[in-house]
Amino acid sequence: MKRLCCLLLLLLFQLSLYAGQERYEVDTAFFHDDQQTHTLESIQAQAFQPYRGQLRLGFTRGETWIRIQLKDLPASAAPDPGLSLVLRVDPYTLDKLDFYQQTFGNWTHQLGGELQLEKKNICIELQHCFEFNASNARNQFAYLKVQTTGVRIVRMDVMAPDQVFESSIGVIKSVNTALNLSVALLVLSVTFLFFERSRLLLVFCGFQTTVVLSICAFSGALQEWWGVMLEVQPNTMTSLALVMRMAMTVLLAWAVVSDYKPSSTYHKWVAAVLMACGFNLLLVLSGYETEAGLVNYGLGFLIPYIQIWGARTVSTPMSGRWIFTAGWLVFLLFIVLGFPYSFGYEDWRDQFKLVQTSGDLRLNGIPIGIVIFWLVATEKASRNRKKFLELQALKIQAAESKAHEDGLKERRDLIDMLTHELKTPLSTIKFAMASLKRTVLVQGESSDRMMHINASVERMDAMIEHVALSNKIERMEALGTEETVSALELMNVVMQEYREPERFELDIQDGVVFRAAPHFLALIIENLVSNAVKYAQDGKVRISIQDEASNMTCFRISNRVADDHHPDEARLFERYYRHPSFQDSPGMGIGLSLVNSAAQKMGAHVHYQKIDQDVVFEVRFPR
Repeated sequence: MKRLCCLLLLLLFQLSLYAGQERYEVDTAFFHDDQQTHTLESIQAQAFQPYRGQLRLGFTRGETWIRIQLKDLPASAAPDPGLSLVLRVDPYTLDKLDFYQQTFGNWTHQLGGELQLEKKNICIELQHCFEFNASNARNQFAYLKVQTTGVRIVRMDVMAPDQVFESSIGVIKSVNTALNLSVALLVLSVTFLFFERSRLLLVFCGFQTTVVLSICAFSGALQEWWGVMLEVQPNTMTSLALVMRMAMTVLLAWAVVSDYKPSSTYHKWVAAVLMACGFNLLLVLSGYETEAGLVNYGLGFLIPYIQIWGARTVSTPMSGRWIFTAGWLVFLLFIVLGFPYSFGYEDWRDQFKLVQTSGDLRLNGIPIGIVIFWLVATEKASRNRKKFLELQALKIQAAESKAHEDGLKERRDLIDMLTHELKTPLSTIKFAMASLKRTVLVQGESSDRMMHINASVERMDAMIEHVALSNKIERMEALGTEETVSALELMNVVMQEYREPERFELDIQDGVVFRAAPHFLALIIENLVSNAVKYAQDGKVRISIQDEASNMTCFRISNRVADDHHPDEARLFERYYRHPSFQDSPGMGIGLSLVNSAAQKMGAHVHYQKIDQDVVFEVRFPR
């Protein structure tokens, strides 16, 4: 990318305008007729204002008359009075030119300009040339009438016929060089866009297209080379190209700044400028090219301030902001120092060949292209670096996840081993307890102790079963197949575990069923009922099972607890969590964790809420 930028810079400085040739010196003066009322006869009586070099009148309407006279030359340098010289007029975008001169005492009239081209052998393409009689020296005047809707800048040279061809070749070479560079840059940007999909490159392709169009319009190539454009007024095409280039310049700058999150006011200003450009297009299409040129100049003066301010309001670091700001400062400098001219004397800028008009052939997009390609390359390098860091982070995260998974597997294997190893001695103890029960003949202290031991063994066995089951649920080893289970039958089985059925208030809809894996379903119902019985302050448990319209079966259980015994909702389904008030009670705090895990595995939803002093759990099973 660095080599490419260097190549573009070399190409930029390779472009130069045609070299100056030895020409005859002339005295020039002008008179501007706003009302367009003067004729050749009446204009000769007007007071002309002398000027040197280029005539610059800016955006003005009307007719401008230029009086031309060869300077008095020494006899050795004076041209042959019978020799026909050539008057060459620039730029090519001048609309209408009328050249009047006296030949043998009679006035002759020649036409020129984009709108009234009169082809002659003395003038090659992309120039306006007129036969100039050498007798127009000393006291003889020639007059050139200029009409144009663009920037009124007129350059004239008088030269010998043999110099015209060489000068014309220089002009054509300059146009071809500028056009070839701009087209090459457009092709290069389209090629880059094919490989590197970027909004910035896409907008730059549009911008460079308007650059090519504007060079063609200003140089006359559209009319000379592409016959299809002959139906469109040249000045209209030139004005359209300028307005579109201005709009694409704004859009290109927006594409650069918008990636860095500028102020919302910046976006509004950009939208307003684009709307103004749209209005400007309407002016051009309506025939107000001069007014459109003034608006375009005003926008060109305003836009740099908007873009520099927008770059300063970005909320994320903007790469290349100093280049962006410097570029717009240079653009502003061109606007202020370059065009349009409104002075009639020789300007110091001519000596340094600065960009003077928006139609300057050196405005071929290469400087902007260098900046855009550099920004795209920087953005791509930053994106690649970001992807590399993200990939490294993903690798670290994958390694941590694998280590965590290995730790979980080791824990599960340990739980499986412990539950298996603990079940064996518990089975032996239970078998021994059964034998001891048969040998006890009298009821008394020994029998009571036996019952306590048996209860402890049963509790330990249930805890081990819960831990083993929880481990299996995590591994999806205990799901089983779904079956249709009657809610009434299920609750009858669950109620048999409790000796006081009057503690339960049941509300079971007729015919309601569960569609679930029986093992998981029993696990959820039994744990919720067990918890409610264990923690109910008044000993009452309310159970409701109803069908819902959303193809769900809702199991609802509630019990009343003391104000200071309500669980922490954030930790309610956390494994091994128990309320501080119940730390001395039997249990491991694993029941609700099992309920939540089992419900998630089978697609059910567990919901907890507190209503006054009641703790309410709802489980919705899909049917």
